[in-house]
Amino acid sequence: MSTTVKSKRAQGRVQANVDPDVKNMAEDVIKAVGLTPTAVINSFYRKIAATGRIPLDLSLTSDQMADLELKNAIKKLPVKTLQSKKDIEEFFNDED
Repeated sequence: MSTTVKSKRAQGRVQANVDPDVKNMAEDVIKAVGLTPTAVINSFYRKIAATGRIPLDLSLTSDQMADLELKNAIKKLPVKTLQSKKDIEEFFNDED
């Protein structure tokens, strides 16, 4: 089948409910390996159809996973806005 004919075929839609934190972390992983959620889901379904089993062997390296976990932990830290010289001095002189 040529790619022109294949691209004109109707596409099925898959919809799922996913915990927002899991979704965000998963999408960060997908982006880190250079893919899109659509590409991953299509690949996943093709593999299931071809093998008759659920493949779960895609992963980041341990260093990449540690980096991702650190980024997600940093996102949860409070941000303090320093707007004046006095704010900056108090921030750096704070003993807490």
